[in-house]
Amino acid sequence: MAKFDIFGSSSRKTGLTQQDRNNAIRMEFEPYSKPPQQPQEQTARIEPMSEYVKPPAAPTQQPSGTLPLPLQTVEWEGRKDKQGNLAIYKLPTGDMGGSFEVAGINDRYHPEAFKAISSLPAQERAKAAAEYIQGYTAPLVEKLPQAIQPFTQDLAFNRGLGGATKYIQQGLNALGQKVAVDGGFGPKTLAAINQVEPRALMRAASDAQLQDEYKRAELDPNRKKFIPGLEARIRNRLSTFGQG
Repeated sequence: MAKFDIFGSSSRKTGLTQQDRNNAIRMEFEPYSKPPQQPQEQTARIEPMSEYVKPPAAPTQQPSGTLPLPLQTVEWEGRKDKQGNLAIYKLPTGDMGGSFEVAGINDRYHPEAFKAISSLPAQERAKAAAEYIQGYTAPLVEKLPQAIQPFTQDLAFNRGLGGATKYIQQGLNALGQKVAVDGGFGPKTLAAINQVEPRALMRAASDAQLQDEYKRAELDPNRKKFIPGLEARIRNRLSTFGQG
């Protein structure tokens, strides 16, 4: 697996419209090879969210109170009005999140939360959005060691609980652990997480997401325009939560 450069490099151009950009991606990031089939973990499967499958309308469980409040995620996801408060904005053509969004909470995958938060006074939206994201990602994040909770919380909201789990599992395999890449979080995945250094795992999971985003954009030209923003998000997440 290629090394992940959180600061970017001269080889990483913005966008994917140039032929040499496409060639560079194919040379640097080989398609992920699925590891040998592992026995299915005996655990309730965490269903993916975000662009993978439409999630339930409300969090399936409330956080314990010890999880970080994801204000940084709200900052990255949100747009501000002239007064500095979270704004409701129309999504661009080709975005798979629906029509409107507030801090990444859109009217397609999070309809009830979007309706509730967008109806609040503007100055109250940021805290409400952070609390919703905290509860929404809790089914995965609460199971993790504290060192990787903030990182995974943002990753899980950005790409769904199942998607985040798959990237972590791919990262574990890259670090020499043998786990099934199935999006299901159970005791074998947790045991493997406890065997690796947290920063190394966050870097490897980030690398796995970056490869996946490039492959998706190669297959679907409509996704190419979102690549620069996704690259920035991946690097920002890693540099914020993965360097301590």
